[in-house]
Amino acid sequence: MRDAATLQTLLHSADGRRDPYPIYAELHGLGPVCIVDRTNRFRAMVHGYQAANQLLRDPAFRVLDSHQMDQMQRPWREHPVQAALMRSMFFNNAPDHSRLRKLFSQAYTPARVKALTPQIIRTAQEHLDRMAEQGADGSPVDFIAEFAIKVPGDVISEMMGVPVADRAWFLPRAQAFGDALELGISPPHVLEAGDRAAIELAEFFTDLVALRRKDPQDDIVTELSRLYAECGFDDDELMAGLITFFNAGFISTTHLLGNGLALLLDHPSTAAALAADPDLAEGYVEEILRHGAPTHFVVRLSTEEREIAGATIPAGVSVLVLLAAANRDPSQFENPDGFDPFRTNIRPLTFGAGPHYCLGHALSRLEGQIVLPMLLQRFPDMTLAERRPMQARYTLRGYDTLPVKLG
Repeated sequence: MRDAATLQTLLHSADGRRDPYPIYAELHGLGPVCIVDRTNRFRAMVHGYQAANQLLRDPAFRVLDSHQMDQMQRPWREHPVQAALMRSMFFNNAPDHSRLRKLFSQAYTPARVKALTPQIIRTAQEHLDRMAEQGADGSPVDFIAEFAIKVPGDVISEMMGVPVADRAWFLPRAQAFGDALELGISPPHVLEAGDRAAIELAEFFTDLVALRRKDPQDDIVTELSRLYAECGFDDDELMAGLITFFNAGFISTTHLLGNGLALLLDHPSTAAALAADPDLAEGYVEEILRHGAPTHFVVRLSTEEREIAGATIPAGVSVLVLLAAANRDPSQFENPDGFDPFRTNIRPLTFGAGPHYCLGHALSRLEGQIVLPMLLQRFPDMTLAERRPMQARYTLRGYDTLPVKLG
């Protein structure tokens, strides 16, 4: 059996990025937590379900914020894409994280998410119709480009107040922004594209905020603009928050839909059961999030020595929390590598846990629960046109393209 340090190195290799699950299985054989020597980037890896859940809820483990990045001499301020991220609530600790999250929670309420149901149905129907037109002659249709990006992109755009006329311009820039967030050092061309996107998106939201302050609408940009102004908070924080919130609001759902469809087409009888009974969708979405997790890890910094699952994690070290590995923990899930939407108490850790639990989880789940049955009912004979590998990425894992034949 290979040791934890070797497995950590393999996770960051090309083969590990292509398929990390065999490495996760080996890590489970070493226990729920592994401590490695100081030469490794991450002194600890946490991959057991209960251990990861405990750590994510412990305030002694913090995200890498701007202060820590400065101490590590990371040149994040030189790159607009990284600067936007570090100013957002995603990379802030208490009290700033609590302050920013409270504002977003006031604007992005459960009632607002629930009210999106008719729009999600209408948007999905429009894009299903377009898919039907494109595939009417039997030619393959790229599910990612034509549906999995456009549906959540249109939904989050509508909720935030991005005008319809701007969405074709907006989505590619949001994708370029997200591509620059891969673990490790992004290739120069990816980072440059992300920087350009961050600058252009900040300019876009600056103009939109100014417009909404003159002419308020029933949307997230209007509400957040008002809340930030009332609290006297910095508009730079507002712009960073809007950019990152938009990106988080659609890309995870894109991969939920793409990964989910690929799983369902690999299990036709299971897909047919969902098409016949859409009320099963909640369990299906939870199992897709567990088995085909769009988000594979988060990083935390320990501020105090802690014992997690019998292992002592020293203070002041970086910890790699492997969410997707925790979702395949054999001590938590029977037959963890099998796809079974009829499991009970699935509760995947894909959206994290604790104070940084993903704010957009409810919308992503709702879109999956509505859209996947619609898709299977509209195209009951859909098949994969060809087997394409997932992106060789580690942060957000999904398909760049997924060609399907509609049947």
